[in-house]
Amino acid sequence: MAVFVFDSAPLSCFARAKKLTLLEQLTSGHERVTTRAVLEELDAGVRDYPLLQEVHTLEWLRIEPVDGLPELRLFAEYARPLGAGTHNIGEATVLAWAEFHRATAFTDDEVAVQLGRKRGVTVRRTLALVAEGVKRGLLSELDAQVLADELVGAGARFPFGPGAFVAWAKRHGLL
Repeated sequence: MAVFVFDSAPLSCFARAKKLTLLEQLTSGHERVTTRAVLEELDAGVRDYPLLQEVHTLEWLRIEPVDGLPELRLFAEYARPLGAGTHNIGEATVLAWAEFHRATAFTDDEVAVQLGRKRGVTVRRTLALVAEGVKRGLLSELDAQVLADELVGAGARFPFGPGAFVAWAKRHGLL
């Protein structure tokens, strides 16, 4: 069983697409956490996107601080290259928590993905999770396509246009 520590982008897109229950199903069998900083980032968007408030109600998602000295040292090491001012704080806390606790960082931010992998952190992305849902029989290819399109409609930035997830996933060896 892996421990997934979620960044704000996947949580935001699933919340705004009204698919948090599906996210729970796709990650079942794993412990799921996020950081307090990620939750605060989501809270900052509640005024514009009220559905983000639902993240607070998820019984399956544990909120963790990043406030111990070893975690704060790691946070500082991640914050510098991520350019964390008021932006990317969540990614830095997710990567720091994941590295310290040997967890899997769940983020779609390209810079965070590359930085985490460079430091030996296991990183998962939304599209790989959706493809895994197809492989596990939780989603049909059509369901996965619809989900990908809904996530894009909710703000996800994916490398393909509408209706192209399945072809893209097959081309990249995910399906």
